[in-house]
Amino acid sequence: MSTSAVVATVVVEMDEPYVQGILQRIFAKYSPLIEIQTAETAPDQTSTEIGTDSRNDASLIRLMHWREYEKIDWDAVHRSTTVFASAYCIRKGLIRKAQMAFNIKLYVAKHPDSILKTSVPETWVFELDDVDYLDEALMECYEVEDGMRANEGVEDPRQREQFILKPSLTGRGAGIYVFDTRERLESLLEKEFESDDEDDDEDQDDAEVEEGGALGSSRQAVSQIREWVVQRYINKPLLLPAHGNRKFHIRVYVLAAGDLDVFVYRHMLALFAPRAYAESAGDLDDQRAHLTNTCLQAKHEGFDESHAVKRFWDLDLAQEKLEMVFDQICKILADTFAAVSNESTSFQAWSNCIEQFGFDFLLDENCSAYMLEANAYPDFKQTGDNLKSIVEGFMAASAATAADTLLLKETSVPPKLQSMIDADRLDLVKVFSRGAARKW
Repeated sequence: MSTSAVVATVVVEMDEPYVQGILQRIFAKYSPLIEIQTAETAPDQTSTEIGTDSRNDASLIRLMHWREYEKIDWDAVHRSTTVFASAYCIRKGLIRKAQMAFNIKLYVAKHPDSILKTSVPETWVFELDDVDYLDEALMECYEVEDGMRANEGVEDPRQREQFILKPSLTGRGAGIYVFDTRERLESLLEKEFESDDEDDDEDQDDAEVEEGGALGSSRQAVSQIREWVVQRYINKPLLLPAHGNRKFHIRVYVLAAGDLDVFVYRHMLALFAPRAYAESAGDLDDQRAHLTNTCLQAKHEGFDESHAVKRFWDLDLAQEKLEMVFDQICKILADTFAAVSNESTSFQAWSNCIEQFGFDFLLDENCSAYMLEANAYPDFKQTGDNLKSIVEGFMAASAATAADTLLLKETSVPPKLQSMIDADRLDLVKVFSRGAARKW
């Protein structure tokens, strides 16, 4: 490689080898304009010469940190326009369940016609340090208390109003339960606090958990979380006979770039629970019927990847219904980013950053889409080997966007390479654009 031809350097350092290998292969296509470095070959980031006078120096080789959140040199990203990152520094307003619920509530109050009013399950937030204070905590979500009280006279569990409890910070299905009575809620919380007593020695930096790649990590004890969200449970999900009448959710890969363009990757996934839903709808302890996270299923003997993950566009639904669902998802995501980007204390879209997110959606029996949550550093490996092409396609689209809008901007790009960039981005659908650039 001729070093004089290098325009930008991308340091790829991801904990998951599955993702690391894909990214290295993709960025290799941009040689010699873009040079790849890894943890073994990259220079100490603290020695990178980035002066305060470098903001307008286009002659400097651009540097991109495509790394785990906690390994990104945020000081350099913040003060130089020639340094880029594969994440936003501040985005808890999107990836933290309680904060996103709060931001959406504010947005809907100002925009009562927003699709978010009907496409996000009714959500409540409560904090609790001890089960003895549950009465006080539930005062903040009296509708849940009323629902549980109304359930007391209903014998058939499937006819009761159901709720789902989620820790505000965790992912991958950790600490999620369905409940319908006060007795069950207390029992679930007691179990969490008992677990907390056993794991007191597993302290972790809260700031790193909140903003970094540790979100959902196995290192994070669910019981350390004192903030929960409760959502009204969608207990009549869409069930498809051709897929065993199993509950499923849709995983949508989303790319946010700069300040702020948002793209949906058209090739989505359907992640199925291992057991049929109808037979177990009333058994709230049967997580294999109620929860659809493949990371939970993979722990069980006999896990079949091809049975658990399907292409969304291959579902046994009429094409017009599939298109209708996709259109709903795009509209929901547009308003979601409009909502969170309005709250700069919890979401800041820096112009020299780009980030991949994984959103989860559920369909009810009428094919109405509901947004459940957003995940930073989504678990790409859950796609599995059979559908690895979807991850590779999204990674290629993300790298092409970074190259086109950040790393090779104002660079003379050979026509063949530009054609490749354009082709790799074809399956990105722009759903939101704020347009107004700002520097933080």
